Amino acid sequence: MVSRRLETSYTDPETEIDDITHHPNSVDGENPYKPFTKRSAPNILLFKLQEFLTFPSQLFFALTGLLGIANYARHIVQIIPSKPASIALRRRGSSNGTKDAKGEEIRVDKWVKDNVRSIEGVFKPAWWAPNGHLQTFFTVLGDFTKVDKVHYIRSYLRLPDGGTIGIDITPEDHDTFEPDTPTVVVCHGLTGGSHESYVRNVLSWVIKPKAQGGMGARAAVVNFRGCAGVPVTSPQMYSAGTTMDLASALHFLRHRYPSSPLHGIGFSLGASVLSRYLGEAGEASLLSSGIILGCPWDLSLMSHKLDHDWFTSRVYSSALGRNVLKLFFKAYDANPPLFDAENSPVKEFMPDLKLQRKNMGSNTRLRKVDDLMVCKIGGPVNIGAWPFANAEAYYQWASPKRLIGGVKVPLLAINAFDDPVVDCTALPLEELKSSTHVITAITGSGGHLGWFDGPFPLWSPTKSKTRWVLKPVSEFFTAAARDLDVTGGDVQIHEEEGWEWVTTGGHDIPGLARRGWNLLREGEIVEGEGDEGESGVIQGL
Repeated sequence: MVSRRLETSYTDPETEIDDITHHPNSVDGENPYKPFTKRSAPNILLFKLQEFLTFPSQLFFALTGLLGIANYARHIVQIIPSKPASIALRRRGSSNGTKDAKGEEIRVDKWVKDNVRSIEGVFKPAWWAPNGHLQTFFTVLGDFTKVDKVHYIRSYLRLPDGGTIGIDITPEDHDTFEPDTPTVVVCHGLTGGSHESYVRNVLSWVIKPKAQGGMGARAAVVNFRGCAGVPVTSPQMYSAGTTMDLASALHFLRHRYPSSPLHGIGFSLGASVLSRYLGEAGEASLLSSGIILGCPWDLSLMSHKLDHDWFTSRVYSSALGRNVLKLFFKAYDANPPLFDAENSPVKEFMPDLKLQRKNMGSNTRLRKVDDLMVCKIGGPVNIGAWPFANAEAYYQWASPKRLIGGVKVPLLAINAFDDPVVDCTALPLEELKSSTHVITAITGSGGHLGWFDGPFPLWSPTKSKTRWVLKPVSEFFTAAARDLDVTGGDVQIHEEEGWEWVTTGGHDIPGLARRGWNLLREGEIVEGEGDEGESGVIQGL
């Protein structure tokens, strides 16, 4: 990592010497000892007027600097693997994954450097949202219903453990695409879904035709259990450490679109799920590449930050905890026996959870909810020690930094240093440097899934919603669609009483003894920009 320093010449107007100085031995006409030219006295009135005019701006910058909200551009810091691997590029004009179709090999860091130019420069946040808190608040409070309109067609899949996921695919006419059209697979954030503004911001570009400057591709959002209107049909929920829903969705998509390269993108909790999947699957990954934004690399340290900072605990930890409680109790109220059964890992904690719901407010904390509920039913029983003894044990096991070394496809990770939710002062630097395929970019500002750099909302309601992060995302995916082919092989199935069971291809899925799904129904149209998600749940986090 190379630090950059901007050097400029410095001139002090109070000590500046006029144009010509003479050495005693020099000759200048008849007088070899001509003295220095005398300077004219400065205009005191103009000087004082200049001081008066610049003082307010200097004072404003000093105060905002003390508050941590000074607006200035900062170089984007990159973390490059010390021994980056080489990746095989698809030969131009090829549309299959056979060995004779592969072209040259290139180091993954050079491939990213050549194609993702935007992370080489600086990111300057919008002047009206110069720090992480304001960036995050706008993500939550801004009105995004008029921008990035994305409509999906939903498919509900029942998985072998009884759980249900919803896959939202866009655009509506995606079945008319060429067989080798790439598919971008999305993992949303905590209690989010395909309706989230940060999801639609990327997908509105993904589905835009190439002639209009887009990717011209298909996209599929994996809505986790209980999110975005997906019903909860088993006592297992979802978590940052559970990959079985994503892995099942990828097998389904690979079977349905066998010639389509799959490229993943994850946001916040979804970034954890996606990075863990890539680390678990390794070279067997069904994804050809990935991008993760706002990834909580170390869940334990993230929790410590959320709990021990006075402002952060009362704003972010409280909001996240309330979100999870509301989502859980929507599922509980719809089917209490599901969680009250004798063999339910959460049965003995239901009185405490109900008390938390009753007293829900500023004292609610995400860790308290994770202690009683997520660490018990956030993943499949007997996989990774589920149910865990407490939240800390779950955090230690589920942190994606543990699996960085297993990632074997190009993965671009982007974090903001001032993210108020994810502690970016504790990034796993050694793990990232020792990886072979992970390139990391850290912006000075951007907040949690923000990166807004547009004009003031009252001046331009539409352009104020622009996110800088779409630049590196679009650059990366454009190169991936051009250079990277299908990975993981074909997924063949056997139909049996409404179920489609995987017989060949793909890989084992932790938590499932048998890979497969039951397509419950499909064809429902979901208007992303008009769907505010679950009632009472704060969006954007």
